Amino acid sequence: MAHRRPRRLKLLAAVLLLLVAAPALAQTPGDCGTIIIPPGLGIGPGADVTSFNPLFITSEYNAEASGLLFESLLWINRFHQIDWSRSIASSVTTPDAGKTYNVTMRPWLWSDGVPVTTKDVVYTFNLIKAYGTSYAGYGAGGMPGIIASLTASDATHFRVVLTHPVNPDWFILNGLSQLQPLPAHAWEKYNTDQIWQGQSSPAFFSVVDGPLLLGGFTVGVDAQFVPNPRYGGTPMHFQRFIMKFENAEGQELQAVESGDLDMSNLPFDLYDQASHLPGDSVVTLPPTYSWHELIPNLANPATAYFTDVRVRQAMADAIDQQQIINLAMHGHGLADYGPVPVSPDTFLSPAAKAGKFPVDYDPGKAKALLAAAGYMPGTDGIAQKKGSKISFTLEIPAGQPLRIEMAESMQQDLRAVGIEMKIRQVEFNKMLSEMVHEPTAWQAILVAENLSAYPSGEDLFITGGYLNNNGYTDKKMDALVAQSTNQPGMGGLYAYQDYASAQQPVIFLPNEQYSLLVRNGLHGVADFINPLGAWAPEKLYCTAGATP
Repeated sequence: MAHRRPRRLKLLAAVLLLLVAAPALAQTPGDCGTIIIPPGLGIGPGADVTSFNPLFITSEYNAEASGLLFESLLWINRFHQIDWSRSIASSVTTPDAGKTYNVTMRPWLWSDGVPVTTKDVVYTFNLIKAYGTSYAGYGAGGMPGIIASLTASDATHFRVVLTHPVNPDWFILNGLSQLQPLPAHAWEKYNTDQIWQGQSSPAFFSVVDGPLLLGGFTVGVDAQFVPNPRYGGTPMHFQRFIMKFENAEGQELQAVESGDLDMSNLPFDLYDQASHLPGDSVVTLPPTYSWHELIPNLANPATAYFTDVRVRQAMADAIDQQQIINLAMHGHGLADYGPVPVSPDTFLSPAAKAGKFPVDYDPGKAKALLAAAGYMPGTDGIAQKKGSKISFTLEIPAGQPLRIEMAESMQQDLRAVGIEMKIRQVEFNKMLSEMVHEPTAWQAILVAENLSAYPSGEDLFITGGYLNNNGYTDKKMDALVAQSTNQPGMGGLYAYQDYASAQQPVIFLPNEQYSLLVRNGLHGVADFINPLGAWAPEKLYCTAGATP
């Protein structure tokens, strides 16, 4: 899960001044010195990092930090293809078309000089099995239960045999990619509880194989990194890299103005002014592979009406997504009515590519659906049945104008068809904790969902799925998700996404497209941020005389 935002005109003068005249200090050509950025670039104002362990990351911000420390077995680029230059694996083959996978690893070193080997992959897999549902990726790509055996023939070759043949594209992108090597020689002395307890301790992460080393971490303030001298990829063009935790848009922009940050998300309401300045540094990013969602709690007895698909469809039909894009996102967004993002359109069904969805903005249809479900307007205009009203509270991450504006727009739309929605701001990590651990503490939540490289939904919408936190269950959905993962080709994926669009297990909402305000002289930003959520810090570099 991840979250996002916009801001106030009173900051415009400071922002424009920054763009026109930033102070300059001499630098070695290409060397940026220290780079300071907030989490959440391209997805919204960042929350604090709470874990660096890839086994336990439950937010995009933790994933960004963890990805700086540990190299991926398979690096998936923005086109949903494997970038072998950034992958520890050098090849993957499936000799029997979907049940067996042979993987070759290229030479790679841990930061203490010990080689990365298949032993580390086997160690990771054993940890995943040991943690079970406490593992953050549990269920995605069928992991870990889909693997019948994982064996290493030597230090650079291992074989994965599944319990049954599956769609190879799905398993490679969503399942095999989870076998990220972890340092067996450094971690074997710890038990599983000690590893869990150490997930936010810099001392625990003294041995890594990614581009950076963790130099320090102050809760609620920042995480500091330095280049890993034994990193086997492209060298870094900086001496220090700092993730500074700024949890509100105003904080980020003021920090850029003062020189405390080198880039930040550019509020939508300032985009037109900033993007037309001569010599400015505005970088527009491709959309992240995600969508916003209003998650209705089907497991809370107080909101039992959400279990009726007609109520969920009515909510989707009542919400004017284009208005959200126009007002809250200032035109920088894409409407979304299903579980597969519209950009890139690689995995869209023919119906979705043609813009034909089971739901759309249609208030008249929404009222008819509520009536068909037995809900009629009361004297106050709120739909009710047998004295029970459709009235709920939506929790949104605190301090985020975009989310506030989205919620207020939806509030008006829903009220127009007889649904009452109240809005409550909650600190992001607290909201996540409620969603996962307190099924009756919340009624509905607004967040954004960042998806796996192959958007099959096995962790989101199947009965008991790891990220299925709202109690959704449907036998046909379970069967269609299984079809999308078990059958080669995309026919199953098409059927799943069209059915999910009709079911609205969550209310699918638009995905915004962010631009960044970047200090003059800092380059490579567009390549630094992968729409699938990973960061590539080696892409950042500076010109001579750039601001440190």
